[in-house]
Amino acid sequence: MEEKVNSTGGIKRWSVYCRNMKLAKKMLLLYLAFTSLACCIAVGALQISLTIYDEKLYEKSLQELEFFTKEISRGLEDAEEMSYALITNQEVQSLLTEASEVEYLSQSYAFQMNSLRRLMQMELNFHPTVKNVIYTDAKQVSFTVGTYCGTIEESLQKELLDGFREKRGGYVFRNPKAEYPYLLSGRDILEIENTSLDYLGSFLLTVDVAGIIDSQESSLEAEHAALFVYSGDGMIYQGKAEVPPLPAVGEKQGYQIQKYHGQKYFMCYLQSAETGWMYVNSFPYSDIFGQIMQVRYGLVLSFLLVFGAAILVMRRVLRTVLKPLEHLTQSMQIVETGDFQTAREVLHTEERTDEIGVLAQEFQLMLLEIEKLIHENYEKQLLLKDTKYRMLQAQINPHFLYNTLNTIHWMIRAKRNDDAGKMIMELGSLLRASFAREPYTTVEEELNSLKSYLTIQQYRYQKRAIFKVETKGEPGPYLVPRMILQPLVENSILYGMEQSLNVCEISVTAIEEREYVLLGVEDTGVGMNQEELDAVRNLAFVPKGHGIGLKNIRERLRITYEDSEFCIDSAPGEGTRIQIRIPKKEMRENVSIADRG
Repeated sequence: MEEKVNSTGGIKRWSVYCRNMKLAKKMLLLYLAFTSLACCIAVGALQISLTIYDEKLYEKSLQELEFFTKEISRGLEDAEEMSYALITNQEVQSLLTEASEVEYLSQSYAFQMNSLRRLMQMELNFHPTVKNVIYTDAKQVSFTVGTYCGTIEESLQKELLDGFREKRGGYVFRNPKAEYPYLLSGRDILEIENTSLDYLGSFLLTVDVAGIIDSQESSLEAEHAALFVYSGDGMIYQGKAEVPPLPAVGEKQGYQIQKYHGQKYFMCYLQSAETGWMYVNSFPYSDIFGQIMQVRYGLVLSFLLVFGAAILVMRRVLRTVLKPLEHLTQSMQIVETGDFQTAREVLHTEERTDEIGVLAQEFQLMLLEIEKLIHENYEKQLLLKDTKYRMLQAQINPHFLYNTLNTIHWMIRAKRNDDAGKMIMELGSLLRASFAREPYTTVEEELNSLKSYLTIQQYRYQKRAIFKVETKGEPGPYLVPRMILQPLVENSILYGMEQSLNVCEISVTAIEEREYVLLGVEDTGVGMNQEELDAVRNLAFVPKGHGIGLKNIRERLRITYEDSEFCIDSAPGEGTRIQIRIPKKEMRENVSIADRG
């Protein structure tokens, strides 16, 4: 019992001695302890980083492969979109219908074919991934528009045309092969103006897949990387590299290390879900080892530099500043950032008998009271702002959904299944954007959502309206409140187009300026007189139905930005123009904007 009392007393005396020890000695002990801990952490971090390096390398290579799959898929989608645009083009339909009714090789027939060539060339200019377009019809007429890509074997062309017949206007494509290293695709042209679906001809498109890959292969990070693309039909792309043993087609994704010609290679592979093509990124394993050594030496050198710098700094601090005072100063600096919890943790919690200890205790009590008051007011402001935003967001018009579904219903009744399918896809994209929980998006995503809305409206209003979306500069990555443009276009349709007897043109623009992004919606509708314009500018105008009013849009801009402009100009018979100028804000600044009161 006496030994236990002596032990407890010894611990207390040692504790008191350490507490009252000169601050310079305390700092030295703390420095040695923290230096030892830092050494352990650094060594552990080095070992962990080397352990996970291969996995990170695989993830990086997989990201590169995903980039290539997206680029090629985008090229294939471009070809499909071009073929659909050609066969549904009203002028193409008219030309081919008239050509089928006139005498073969007559002057009128030649005129129709020349006009068709012009339309094919115009469409080809908007689709750079498509090298050429071949037109054929039942009269054995065949001509090519675009870049010459070699001769297609007659049997191969016949196989493709037979595939077009089976699809009845559907899209068909064939993988590149050794005998013809281009992707071939296309579809039949059926007469749709009178819904007879008579055969008018075929469009065969040539896509240079190897050219798409060549233009992007330099982006591979590894110095001696090689890219291979192949399918069950054979090799699609191999560049100038030799082809090592490749993973079998059918394996979804992964990586492996294999020996080839006496050298180890790291292979990362990924199979495209859209085309079934296998993508392999291969490079010598020695490149990886060299990178590992660079990482190792870099970490060791960084640690030595940090350790040496810490010694110099600590020697200076020991001569000039006491450690508790440094803690107090650090805590005050952290308070400036608003992190009161970390600021309190920096301070010493044990009781001290010197002046700095008392000062630290008083400062900690002050922090507790300030933090309590700030949190009470901050939570109230957040609740108020969130409620206000939800009320604004809840005003989005549901009547558009009813009209769209009704249009799809009549399209299906009229056997316009392709158009109905297109409207359903666009409606899905629009609803996905409308139901997003995030209140902010990028200008690019906002324009993509708006294009879906305009596509649906184009189906509904046909020739009554002309919709245009244009961008200048690169406004796409900048932040904008979600669903800010669609209500303006909806107002142009409701108050400009539907009240006009003429064809109404509605233009949407997004322009990148030096410090701002300028968004505009302009229509050629009936316009407003001065009295109506003043009512709209003063927010005295009450919108029809349940749509989003201009007051709603201005309020959302005010909540999001400290500096923004909202201008409306109109005149009777000259249409209406609305412009919104907002500061450039990246998406990573979303949190700071959302937290602003």
